[in-house]
Amino acid sequence: MESLYSALTLLAENRHSQRKFSESDIVSEEELQSVLSIASRAPFASGRSSWKIAVIKDRQQIRSLAAQVRESAAALASEMEEDAGNFFRRYSASFTFFENAPLLLVPYCRETATMRSMLRDNASEEILLWEHDNLTKSLSCVSMMILLAAESLSLGACYMTGPLLAGKQLNGILGLRDNMILGAIIPVGHKSL
Repeated sequence: MESLYSALTLLAENRHSQRKFSESDIVSEEELQSVLSIASRAPFASGRSSWKIAVIKDRQQIRSLAAQVRESAAALASEMEEDAGNFFRRYSASFTFFENAPLLLVPYCRETATMRSMLRDNASEEILLWEHDNLTKSLSCVSMMILLAAESLSLGACYMTGPLLAGKQLNGILGLRDNMILGAIIPVGHKSL
C-alpha cells in the first residue's frame, strides 16, 4: 500500500502545468490511448459514463479554437470599464497558449435536464445550478485523471478553464451540439527541457 501512495505522491509532486509546446511535437497513439484509458476510470455523477473526450490534433482546428477564445475575451473586455477591461485583456492573454500544443483533450458531457423533467415548473434555479455543477465537477475528475496519466508518461499538460468563456462557440468548432458542457481544454505534449 505504501508503494502506491509513494507513487501517487511522486506523480503529484512532479506534475506541473506545462504551458509551452512545440507544434512539431507528436504525442504517439500509444501515449494518447494510455492517457484515455486512465481517464476512463474517473468517477462521474450518478455513475453515468456518457461523458467523452474530444481529441484534437488538427492544427487549423486548434488555431480556430484559439481565435474564438481571443475574440470572446476581447468582446467581454470591451463591456468592462477601462481599467477592468485592460486588466482582463492582460489576464486573458494566457487563455490561448494551447495554440501551439500538438494535442488537445477536451472532456465533455451532455447537459442533463433530469431535475427539470422531474420537478417541472418547481425546478428552482438553485437546483438546476446544482445539477449543472455536478456535471462540471465530474468533468474535473476526468481532467485530473488526464493530468496524472500524462505525468506518469512524462508528458506535460495543463488544465485550462479560461478558454471556456467562449462558450457554445467552441462547441461549434469542435462539432458538438449546443447542449454539451465542456470541462476544460487540456493541451498535452512532451515536456520541454
